[in-house]
Amino acid sequence: MLRAALALAFGAAALVPAAAATPQQGFAFGRSGGNIRPFRVVIATDGVVRSTGAAHVGRARLTRLQLGELNRIAATGSFGSLPLSTNCSGTLPDVAATFIRVGPRTVRVHGDCVAAYSKLWKALVRAVRMS
Repeated sequence: MLRAALALAFGAAALVPAAAATPQQGFAFGRSGGNIRPFRVVIATDGVVRSTGAAHVGRARLTRLQLGELNRIAATGSFGSLPLSTNCSGTLPDVAATFIRVGPRTVRVHGDCVAAYSKLWKALVRAVRMS
């Protein structure tokens, strides 16, 4: 009887559409493409920092104050209105592109021509003490 109930519960969970899943929260940033190893750093809403790929971070958790500062920089830089993708003129195709995700919104930049994006990128790198 218990097995049947568990099987039913797991089966029902598999039928939940992806759109019903909770939206992404927190921050993520990284790089991909080009001739350099990719990486991804994720900062959860509770401050927990996780990294994959070629990223090495010096902090496992950010404080609420640090998270607030990252949110402030994203808001004052109008992250929500930045273009979703920017290819900076003069950037060679073998140069990796970077991305920043704030909540569910991801912005990708190939090059270094979006000042507000660069400011948030540098703040994220400093906050997690990436080397």
